[in-house]
Amino acid sequence: MTARNDAFFVTGATGLVGGPTLQRLLAEERGAHAFVLVRDPARWRAHATDRRLDRGRITPLRGDVTEPGLGLGPRVRDVLRARVRVVVHCAADTVFSRPLEQARAVNAEGTAHVAELAATWPRLTRFLHVSTAFVAGRRVGRIAEGLDDGSAGFVNHYERSKHEAERIVAASALPWALVRPGVIACDGPDGRVSRLGAVHRALRLYHNGLASMMPGEASNRIDVVSADWVARCVTSVALAEGVEGGVFHACSGERARGLGALLDDAYAVWSECPEWRRRAIAPPALTDLDTYRLFEDAVRETGDARLSAITRSLSHFVPQLALPKTFDTARMESVVGGPPPDPSTFWAAMIRNLVAVRWAPDARHAA
Repeated sequence: MTARNDAFFVTGATGLVGGPTLQRLLAEERGAHAFVLVRDPARWRAHATDRRLDRGRITPLRGDVTEPGLGLGPRVRDVLRARVRVVVHCAADTVFSRPLEQARAVNAEGTAHVAELAATWPRLTRFLHVSTAFVAGRRVGRIAEGLDDGSAGFVNHYERSKHEAERIVAASALPWALVRPGVIACDGPDGRVSRLGAVHRALRLYHNGLASMMPGEASNRIDVVSADWVARCVTSVALAEGVEGGVFHACSGERARGLGALLDDAYAVWSECPEWRRRAIAPPALTDLDTYRLFEDAVRETGDARLSAITRSLSHFVPQLALPKTFDTARMESVVGGPPPDPSTFWAAMIRNLVAVRWAPDARHAA
């Protein structure tokens, strides 16, 4: 993509994946322009200023994926029809505890709205949809880079709605490709966290000694990645030739570390603090999922509102720890040109950063 009239269309450009992806796209395609869909212009301006984006090459368009036509007017749609060659759809509702209909409204129906509009753009050569590796849901074992039928079921409505979004994209006539990230733990090798997610909130509970049990075995691989790696993967697939109809895992794959090793590293970092050491907080007991469910039931029966809220917050995420998966990354590695980073290069740094900022997201980059 080198013609001056070429353009990208990016949704979720202020997000954890969309932000660095937009920067990479513009850096690698210096003759291109980007149209970005934004719901909140003030938030976009703050993000663009913070990231020092070249605003002369970016046009923000106020709209919303939950609206047909994305809420864009006819003149704007005409410009997009004439110029856009690549769509990178990153916008998503990533809150695991959302009711199914709310998750679907953004993740499935929103994707359908973006796809319907993009289908009217005659110059389109790539529709890249950013999904999640956990559309695999309750499936265990080796997860191939291919479409999943969803028959294993899901841990939460986020996973289900993202699976439904994939089916919408795959059923379209668009030149589509899917990128599935693992659990995004931090921004990059320095371990900075600009947006807190379920994994960070779970770690805080264990750090504070508020949860005594965790489902899973020490050897179960937990696929954590950094946002900059995911952005590199997304950009590579967006610009690659001959990847239409392909599914690509932006995951740690064979380099993913076991649950026990990740916990050991976390407790080792926390133990660096004398005050925390004096509290003598024991690591959580690892158990099978059925036993963990009994633990959740027992907590509810105590009537302790605080502990019930804690276990409820974990229930949308931690069951995945007991469903061991290894994500195949061969296709992604062939496009990117190398293996994913070893999680040990950022995991301990991330833990230290969380402690240092008391689990507050980095204000410089949190939109």
